[in-house]
Amino acid sequence: MTARLKWRVWTAQWMIPLALAATQSDTELHLAHCIETRDRPCLGKLLKEPVARRSPGYLALAAQGYALLGRQQEAVTAIENAVKQKPGDYDLLLEQAHIYQRSGHQVEAIQSFLEASRSGKSTPEIVFQIGMSFFLLREYERAAKHFEQTIKLDEKNDKAEFMLGVIDVIKDNNEAGAKVHYERAMALQPDNPHYLMHYGVLLVQLDELDQAAVNLERAGKLDPANPLTHFNLGRLYRQQGEFTKARWELEAAVRLRPEMARAYYQLATVYRQLGQPEKAQAAMKEFMKFKDQDTDDDPVGDIPSGGLAAK
Repeated sequence: MTARLKWRVWTAQWMIPLALAATQSDTELHLAHCIETRDRPCLGKLLKEPVARRSPGYLALAAQGYALLGRQQEAVTAIENAVKQKPGDYDLLLEQAHIYQRSGHQVEAIQSFLEASRSGKSTPEIVFQIGMSFFLLREYERAAKHFEQTIKLDEKNDKAEFMLGVIDVIKDNNEAGAKVHYERAMALQPDNPHYLMHYGVLLVQLDELDQAAVNLERAGKLDPANPLTHFNLGRLYRQQGEFTKARWELEAAVRLRPEMARAYYQLATVYRQLGQPEKAQAAMKEFMKFKDQDTDDDPVGDIPSGGLAAK
């Protein structure tokens, strides 16, 4: 995991619990629909005016809408105002914790998760999310303890198993231990492309290249829009000397993410091997253009961190 990890992981449902939405106005229902459908133009229109004096339910929805629009500080302000109106409300405290977590305020997120657990109950998901915040603070030992506790509470928690594998890799370089955790996670969620991609990258590190290809190819079929899968598969094909396949995958990676400098760097090598020096030179120009902008963009956790997959 690099220092540039751009974390975007949020395992909560975007929609707030029905308990908050039971008495929604038409405007709230409209806002809820725009959030559910990820309709950013609609959200931009509805959230154009200040929302400070709205109901707690509306403010919680607005916080989610702001987060979708990347307006993180407004998201934080909205959910904080909602909690001020209904202090101690379990659902609002959970929503506040997730907004803090998504906005990079991990200490505040932990505090809100703990407060929610005191006002309601401590669920495996809350324990897991506290672990995620510790992970993002790079307090890996404390994170691991929470992931282990999550599994004690829910032995079928694939996310906690996966994150224990991530910690084995980035903290201890314990690839054998990571493999065990990844395989446990995949036994619970065999069609999770995120797990398959990271497992494939780990198998490359273990020099199990054929099995790495199987898992990366499967990840690509399940999630063809993930540029990191194409990048890692292209890099593997290049390592195996399959330069035409490598070219296809790496070109797919930069089509999906044109600023992906590391893919251009790999492409330059592939083009040279294919006898295309002009394309290799052009790829190197693109690499130099984007190398300072290329950021990790694979949220470690629930959804499709470049930290493991993009080195």
